[in-house]
Amino acid sequence: MRTAILRAMCVAALYLAAACGAKAQSPAVPGDIKAFAAQYVAAFNSRDTSRLYALQHPKSLACITPANKDFYDGALTMQMRDSIPSNYMLSVMPPNEGILKALESSGMRWPLKPEQEVHIDYQQGEDSSGVVVWLVRENGRLFGDFPCATDAYIKEFHDGAAARDAATAQYKALADGIQDPLRSELLTMLRAHETGRAIDRYHEASGQDYKTSMFVMNALKNEIR
Repeated sequence: MRTAILRAMCVAALYLAAACGAKAQSPAVPGDIKAFAAQYVAAFNSRDTSRLYALQHPKSLACITPANKDFYDGALTMQMRDSIPSNYMLSVMPPNEGILKALESSGMRWPLKPEQEVHIDYQQGEDSSGVVVWLVRENGRLFGDFPCATDAYIKEFHDGAAARDAATAQYKALADGIQDPLRSELLTMLRAHETGRAIDRYHEASGQDYKTSMFVMNALKNEIR
């Protein structure tokens, strides 16, 4: 179960690495990609997974079955916790082959090799974040293209459910236990999009390690979402 959690964290880190890699490049973005990104952001901000799935290529969607839909729904729901503001920055580039191969080695596979990589980056206060969308074009239409989890990866995901639930409950309990005036101080920072400061402040006040402090602040954020 521990292995499944660590592998899931590694996949998330790879997505983050891909998102961060775009900031050095800002080529002109074609109009059809701008339009696709606008549709994607609207679907993302609606927090409606069916709207996001409707933008994906049928070969990617074919990887989703009743037995593994909870994995894909959960991944999207986690991404959609925070809305993308209207002043997002858009960039497009060829897919990062290193990231594609790293995702494959972590237990994912590509039903179609992506043709383009789109980064939707945004800044709110001191917090910066981003979403990576891989694209393919078919018959003149753009589709999202996401990697599919192997059967072995899905098994590890399901085997790790109890451990994930226990960790989530632990972080929530720690967040619920934060008392004023520290609680109000932290919530003020989170509302101002000063997540890094909030993590540092909680780490300092509680003595928890930084990993725990980060997850506890994520749990506390649920009060203001």
